[in-house]
Amino acid sequence: MNLTITGRNFEVSDSIREYAEKKLSKLIKYFHQVIDMHVWLLIERQDHITEITINGDGVQFYAKEKAGDMYSSIDLLLDKIEQQIVRYKERHSGHKVTPLSELEDIATFTVKGEQSSITVRQVSNKPVDEKEAYLQMKLNGSDFTLFKKGEKSIKDSVDYMNKNYAAIYKDGNEYTMIEIPFEMIHENSFKPSKFNEYTLEIKNDSSVNPDIKFKKKKSCNIKMMAVNDAVIEITNNNTPFIVFFNTETNYINIMYKHGKNLELLVPAF
Repeated sequence: MNLTITGRNFEVSDSIREYAEKKLSKLIKYFHQVIDMHVWLLIERQDHITEITINGDGVQFYAKEKAGDMYSSIDLLLDKIEQQIVRYKERHSGHKVTPLSELEDIATFTVKGEQSSITVRQVSNKPVDEKEAYLQMKLNGSDFTLFKKGEKSIKDSVDYMNKNYAAIYKDGNEYTMIEIPFEMIHENSFKPSKFNEYTLEIKNDSSVNPDIKFKKKKSCNIKMMAVNDAVIEITNNNTPFIVFFNTETNYINIMYKHGKNLELLVPAF
């Protein structure tokens, strides 16, 4: 397959090129033969815009998206073009096609000398704001959510790496949100005690437009651990879920119990 990434009045950095290649090359699984895939990246005013054309199996697909940063724009583009491909394949094949976002991985970890299998679930890479994430969490009847935050304003010269994920979760009788500050993302240097932690002050818990204020705390108490350590803690403490900073990947993760099994929420890669 020939994948070409072109910048229009925009210098494509190595990290953005690598990110786009890693994300969009996953689309190959939908085709028997992909002739070429062309991606254009550009900036217009405050919008980071991505376009793509794919020629595969005798059909051409096209999509265009925009966001506040180029990484989010690529993520949204992947969602849109994948939806087109899935719809086309289902119409012409007559059977259900499983989107990439619904695929699961079964990871095996060794804990205390024994192997444990954990279902790893990637969350949506579509950027949402805090209120939307809170509403979706409540709609799902869950006490926690991991979501990608969209940035409204990013300097054109700065690469906004794909670590802008945040967690909202129930903490006793309150709700808490934790996010990684942009400065740490930019410098690729992470100090969990300095992450942004907020208490959600919910004045009106409307199912449509809740009145929520995010009150920032002085420090962050997120736990730092590897997945093996999270397995031990959730098992020994009999807690339903753990929000933690994964020291092996430098991402916020959530491990939780699903029946007798353990599952792990991770960002979309």
